[in-house]
Amino acid sequence: MSLDRHIIIEIYPWETRVGITEDGKLVEVFWENPESKVGKIYKGIVKDVVRGLSCAFVDLGFNRSAFLYTGENERFRNRGSVFSMLKKGQTVLVQVKKEAVAEKGARVTQDISIPGRHLVLLPNQEGVSVSRRITCDSRRRDLKRLLEEAKPQGVGVIARTNSAEAPNEEILAELRELLDLWERIKRSYESTRGPGVIYEDLGIIECSLREYLDVNTKAVLINHYEEKLRLEELLQDKHPDFAFLLRYEEGDLFDKYGLEKELKHALGRRVWLRHGGYLVIDETEALTVIDVNSGKYTSNSEFEETALRTNLDAAAEIPRQLRLRRIGGIILIDFIDMKKPGHQEEVLNRLQQELSKDKAHTRVMGFTKLGILEMTRQKSRHRLRQLFTGGCRWCRGEGRLPAVGSVANEIRRKLVSMDYILANTILCQANPEVIRELSHDGNSMAYIEKRLGKRIMLEEEPGYDVATYKLFSR
Repeated sequence: MSLDRHIIIEIYPWETRVGITEDGKLVEVFWENPESKVGKIYKGIVKDVVRGLSCAFVDLGFNRSAFLYTGENERFRNRGSVFSMLKKGQTVLVQVKKEAVAEKGARVTQDISIPGRHLVLLPNQEGVSVSRRITCDSRRRDLKRLLEEAKPQGVGVIARTNSAEAPNEEILAELRELLDLWERIKRSYESTRGPGVIYEDLGIIECSLREYLDVNTKAVLINHYEEKLRLEELLQDKHPDFAFLLRYEEGDLFDKYGLEKELKHALGRRVWLRHGGYLVIDETEALTVIDVNSGKYTSNSEFEETALRTNLDAAAEIPRQLRLRRIGGIILIDFIDMKKPGHQEEVLNRLQQELSKDKAHTRVMGFTKLGILEMTRQKSRHRLRQLFTGGCRWCRGEGRLPAVGSVANEIRRKLVSMDYILANTILCQANPEVIRELSHDGNSMAYIEKRLGKRIMLEEEPGYDVATYKLFSR
């Protein structure tokens, strides 16, 4: 599929950002995040082995132990129980698969993978796999034969999509580089006094170029001249065909090319579609739900055609939002109901066509009996909203606040039962909106004062959220 891709790089002393645009729209953003651990390889120490969960907890030098699930590790299959393979206090070589989330520690694996531009080396596995996105049968056979002959025994290799057009000599040279790197990692593992990191991948700029620099890339823009010269030299050495794409531009490139605005829109729940429909995206810890609505879309055609047009727009936009927002895990999409099976198939095909542009692994299960589309997307990095937003001290993450009237009624009930107070005055401190609600209802306050035989003083506290209040005797 032909794309018009631009890679936009912003470098400042406090951060580095890389934006990927396709056909004029922002689809992915990457930050140089020193705290990110995904992909790093560690020497760890087994702290505990849990038989019932087929897992081990591994100390990597973090505050929380990492979680190693042995059931999905290739090296544990058909080789006895977890207890025969891992012991408490044993050192292990692991790679971080998923970041720590909430109360859960990082998830790690012993199925190490070392990515290159054309290949992924799997040192603890066996066999050769070819990317499903390489559809030419003859090229798939050639790549499989080439790598099976070149790789050593006991090592696995994946031929990535980029290898489809790459010369065989370049692929074999990269295989040798990856094998040399694996030998260095093993030596570092033996010499390192764990626990701790022993290997981490390239920086964010080099990783982005490795993943996205291909025939679809029309330009690489960067706002740092010295870094531009360094990358130019790197490209001339390894990828001379792409060196001419690199261009220096001064200033705030994210703002200049509209990426900043798109990032802010990506933090909202509502996303407008091309013909007036819109999406509502709700992210939870367990899953993400996307609701498709017709919105402003009006048509003289029948409802079925309106639903189809809106759903096709949604199917084109949803994959971009998943990439941009870094949404992973279980995803449920509530498309507008369609009666014709052919229309469902058309929407599904559009969705899968757009998902094919995504580097992350996705799987579409299809429509349920209720008409909800189920899919999953590989989850690894922090979501966009986790990077840009923090917990709300008012709603405590619930997303809603108590109603002002409800809180005012609660205060009235508390006051009317405070006849045990000996003092002649009771002070109520609360959020300004709540105080205004109490003040405007003079009859209720007069009733409470008469019943208690005490004076009620109301005092605004701008620092209080709606649900917070205090009652004092004076």
